[in-house]
Amino acid sequence: MPPASLIAPRYSLHHVAIAVIVLLEYLQSVMVAFGSAAIRHGVQASPQQFSLAAAGYAAVAVLMILSHRWWVQRLGYRTLLRLSLWVFGAGAVLCALSPNAGGFIAARMVQALGGAAFFTASRVQILHHQGPARLPALLFLPLGIMLGSGLAPILAGALLAAFDWRALFWAMLPLVWLVDRVVRHAVPEHEPVENERPDQAHPWGMLLLVGGVFLLQFVLERARFESWTRAPLLWGAGLLALTLLALHWRHEWHRPTPLVPYRHFTSERYLWGMAVYGFGYLVVSSCSYVLPLFLAEGLGLSLAQCGWLLGLTGLAAMPFAVLHLKLMLRWPHLRRFLLVGTLLLAAFAGLMARQQPAATGWPLWLAVFLLNGVFMPFLLGTAAASTFSQVEERVFSHAYQVKNAMREVANAVGLLLGTGLLQQRSALHAAREPELASGQLVLLAGQDFFWALLLVALAVGLLLQLQRRFV
Repeated sequence: MPPASLIAPRYSLHHVAIAVIVLLEYLQSVMVAFGSAAIRHGVQASPQQFSLAAAGYAAVAVLMILSHRWWVQRLGYRTLLRLSLWVFGAGAVLCALSPNAGGFIAARMVQALGGAAFFTASRVQILHHQGPARLPALLFLPLGIMLGSGLAPILAGALLAAFDWRALFWAMLPLVWLVDRVVRHAVPEHEPVENERPDQAHPWGMLLLVGGVFLLQFVLERARFESWTRAPLLWGAGLLALTLLALHWRHEWHRPTPLVPYRHFTSERYLWGMAVYGFGYLVVSSCSYVLPLFLAEGLGLSLAQCGWLLGLTGLAAMPFAVLHLKLMLRWPHLRRFLLVGTLLLAAFAGLMARQQPAATGWPLWLAVFLLNGVFMPFLLGTAAASTFSQVEERVFSHAYQVKNAMREVANAVGLLLGTGLLQQRSALHAAREPELASGQLVLLAGQDFFWALLLVALAVGLLLQLQRRFV
């Protein structure tokens, strides 16, 4: 039974903790993505070197996410979160002080050691609230995500205009201190649902996991730049990475006390939900790369304009998250909500594909609003409602850890797809019309990307309507 302080009053400091823990992770990741050009120039990193920083962050994050509950069972939830916040803050300081690309890569890996805990911890804390009290708590997770994602481009644009790239990391320190105060007073030390048999990390299983994760992330990042020149080597390394991960999964499946008890939650419904999640993360990560380039270089918007456009439309997502939840409680027809989500994504892609530099106005705001404000709550929110509906609370943390680890991989794949398609279409248009300027090439390549996204959204929407697991 959770402490009385977690049940009454209806909204408490614990609800705030659920929101601000995940807000911090999204705020930093989106700020780094938005200011990537300034950061890369500041640390004098090549595109390949900067991509290694993303690969290193993601690889460390996956390992920490999959071992999340192992750490909780040995340190306690409050202690783990506070240590994670301090390490995350230390990583931000190291990023700001990085003299070169190598130092920045190492600093981002340190930051991942702490930041990887935030998303899973925020969701698991909701389990402290039982019965009717869980619904209000559940709303604070998407609100934290959307608030962090919406404020990040606005804050990043303002910091880059007033200072330099280092301010993106220095700004984290007062926020880390503030969130630490909230966690100290609001988060219980114990797990919401404790396990009688603690997780065990086996050396052979961990070796397979570490090798597979680091190799896979390295391959995904290098493929952005060497997909043609070293294709056989990358394909071979990618297959080796997947083999190592498959061996890890097989090893853990048969152990009585594994690090992650996959066999207890990988039902068909869970796997389909993970597929929907994966599609959503692929879209969001690829668009996070293509959209700022398309707005700035293709349509000619300034950095500040891009920040406000992405930020305000992201903040507009918050009431739609509430609306989506209320609609689902009244009409729990998952396939219909998934259809709405994919149709909204198709509408966004169609509007973006028709944008022209001389016609940027309300159609552009509407297009970006459909992605940031409506598509994500309706698609990813529905996936959240379906994926874990049959997962027992005693293994919920593990199931959510796997989802968040998949998110890191899907983000890398989405970035690869967005980069590859934009480069390939730009080269094709340049070969056809050599007189085109770089901004025109980005515009045409971006339009091709959005037309492709339109077709994919419609195809996925049709496929999900045929899937009877979503009722």
